[in-house]
Amino acid sequence: MKHQERSHGPMVVNVAADYRQRRIELGFGTAAVGMAAGMLALTAIQEPIGWSALAWVSLVGWVVACVGIKRGGHGAMVGYAFGFVYFLGNLYWLVWVTPAGWIGLCFYLAWYFVLCGYILRRVYLTRRWPFTLVLPVVCVGQEYLRATLMTGFPWLFLGHSQHANARLIQICDVFGVYGVTFLVAMVNGLICDLLLRPLRWKQGSQGRKAFSSGTLILLTGCCVAGAILYGRSRLNEGQETITKGATVAVIQEAIPQYVKEAGESNEEIFMRHLKLSEQALAAMGSVDLIVWPETMVPGFLNEAFLNLPAEGLTEAGRELVAEIRSYDRRLRWLAAKGSAVLVGAAGIGLDEPGGELRYNSAFLYLSGGERYREHYDKMHLVPFGEVVPFRKSWPWLYRQLNRLTPYDYEYSLEAGTRPSVFEFTGGDGVQSRFGVAICYEDVVPWVPRRLAGMEEGRKRVDFLLNISNDGWFVRGGKGEPVKSSTELIQHLVICKFRAVENRVGIARAVNTGISAFVRPDGYVEYGALSGTLPEDPANRQGVSGYLIDNVYYDSRVTTYSRIGDSFAICCTVVMVLLVLTVLISGRQSLQKS
Repeated sequence: MKHQERSHGPMVVNVAADYRQRRIELGFGTAAVGMAAGMLALTAIQEPIGWSALAWVSLVGWVVACVGIKRGGHGAMVGYAFGFVYFLGNLYWLVWVTPAGWIGLCFYLAWYFVLCGYILRRVYLTRRWPFTLVLPVVCVGQEYLRATLMTGFPWLFLGHSQHANARLIQICDVFGVYGVTFLVAMVNGLICDLLLRPLRWKQGSQGRKAFSSGTLILLTGCCVAGAILYGRSRLNEGQETITKGATVAVIQEAIPQYVKEAGESNEEIFMRHLKLSEQALAAMGSVDLIVWPETMVPGFLNEAFLNLPAEGLTEAGRELVAEIRSYDRRLRWLAAKGSAVLVGAAGIGLDEPGGELRYNSAFLYLSGGERYREHYDKMHLVPFGEVVPFRKSWPWLYRQLNRLTPYDYEYSLEAGTRPSVFEFTGGDGVQSRFGVAICYEDVVPWVPRRLAGMEEGRKRVDFLLNISNDGWFVRGGKGEPVKSSTELIQHLVICKFRAVENRVGIARAVNTGISAFVRPDGYVEYGALSGTLPEDPANRQGVSGYLIDNVYYDSRVTTYSRIGDSFAICCTVVMVLLVLTVLISGRQSLQKS
């Protein structure tokens, strides 16, 4: 064993020296230009610019700069700085909600650029592993970590840039959006290999064979072509499995959040949605389901709250209960016209352990005017928008963190624990089942998967609703046109991947937009039956109106629905092993030299 250790040492040193002799070296300024070009490209590939073709080369400049800069410390510093600026610019719409939270989130997210750059640089210096395989693993791994750690923020993924490539994104029903990221990063990695090192079939100094350029080109081409052929097959198959379902009217108002809180009364907001609902019914005669956005009914709609006895309540309490009972009566009246009504409102648990617990909830009124037997409480809460961590475990830190929120009072909600299924009978007598993803729950992959999950070998639901209040992320005063933001179109784009992953149609009712119907194959429908909103989704921002269309059902149960993010988890594990490997090899090289 001692003899083996002594003989292995010089081998490691020689291999590392060989790579150092063949490596490129970039000055600080050149590397900074490469990283800046990478950040600009990563911005341009996402909506609303949407240069999706650029995504296939968008990482090249950044990768070359990371691995080629003379000093690794300088690379980490520049990489972090550009990553921080990248997220600051692309997530600018968060500043309208919480400036401190916006900066804190960008400060955290920028470290992922440093992590990826470090792994790629160490692999380039010490290993023959091709970036064609390493880069996609690293990209998927960091995206999965971003989607799960600190409750997760799965935004600006590389795969999101390909949302309009219908054939390519069909692989999401197996791999999730991470499969698309893997393919795009694989092509970027191949280009990096061709630029950075000539890979030939020859014996290396360790007696191992490297991948040839031809092999890598063939491998990448087969993967991309296979994904496209698979997508074509699934789209053709969908012509038989995708069918029209219930007629749904989605209501969209244009109320920025600060106007909602201070500029208009609760009654005005309620009446605006009620009138739009009546207009939709007048246009169609009847629909199966009317959908209002998140929290557009300003009050607690729980039966326990509505049935509170007047005795024991303060005068203000009696007025509040009377106001919310008025909303409840009018919603029953609207439903009694023959259409079920799904609304977003606050929920409250009056008899739960820990006192009065508040929720972000969805309530269903059936077409006869009665209330559905249960409601849904949002399971995934937005940090600093709906909940502040450490409320019970570390009260002092909780109070400090509350200062980063958009509120001047304690507002933290409780998370729901179960994916409720709603059922209603349409005008044709057919019963339909659906789940509701509230706000950013359609962004987080595990929530729609759980809502649409399997039960006795079939889907739990026929379709999903996404009700959201994106008025947080736009500007505009009362009586002024609403200024949209990139958040609105990016939110719709991400929702498309949830539809394909689980093969469910999704109807979106979103305050300020973009309301839409997403088919199980990812295509976005305008509202074929009727509508007053602009046909182009890009123009459907910051305007009021409604859309009526059939929501589409799909009988297929996907591999992704069964195994979830297993592919992304595997890539993350491999990425961690890469980190450990390059750390160990780096220390061995230093010790032996």
